[in-house]
Amino acid sequence: MTGWIKCCLLGVMSLCLHVAAAEPAVRLLTEDDPPFNYPNEHGGVTGISTEMVTETFRRAGIPYSIEIMPWLRAYNLAQVDSKTCLYSTTRNDEREKRFQWVGPLLKNDWAVFAGPRSPPGVQDMAALKSFSIGGYRGDAVALYLQNRGYKIEYTSDDVLNLRKLMAGHIDFWASGIYHAHFLAEHERLGPLRQVATFSSSYLYLACHPQTPPATLARLNAALDAMRHDSFIDALKKRYLTPP
Repeated sequence: MTGWIKCCLLGVMSLCLHVAAAEPAVRLLTEDDPPFNYPNEHGGVTGISTEMVTETFRRAGIPYSIEIMPWLRAYNLAQVDSKTCLYSTTRNDEREKRFQWVGPLLKNDWAVFAGPRSPPGVQDMAALKSFSIGGYRGDAVALYLQNRGYKIEYTSDDVLNLRKLMAGHIDFWASGIYHAHFLAEHERLGPLRQVATFSSSYLYLACHPQTPPATLARLNAALDAMRHDSFIDALKKRYLTPP
């Protein structure tokens, strides 16, 4: 093989490697929402959804970065930054056309919880119409109830709702069941009683509408492959406290 041919081949290989390395990293945004996504002691992000999403990107061979921030800020950024995806995002009719979807990641049941100072005798959703229910701004759980005529008192952080519930400053609290039990155990607050389960949702990775179809296909294929091995089952045993 002549020298100039070798140089051409090396040049082509170098160009291919450069193109592969130059694939832009996807900016992954999330919030502090355990056990799905939350900060760890090393300044990074952990949680069952975080491990699922990062493994999906690893298997798909797509570079990424992760940032944790307040939910409303992350939600708004994911709609204007074309290189951005958001997790763990409840998929509903209002959000359907605002994103491209990868998933589902996990099923998330929604419930209303009572604390030791909650009004007694309330056992169903109809009876809750007369009482204050804690929720946090931008959360799909709280918006679902508000749109159906329930009285929602908003905070910026769901831990505040748990503390207000225990202190008797709100009557009840609406949240996902895994999230509620995780927070109660972590904060060592209780007892927490589940009054009624009122809906089920699925959590997804929500990507900007301009995300390339090929990227979405690679991510969904990687996630589908994970469902057929022990990876996701092992994560559920580690992170999800039985309600």
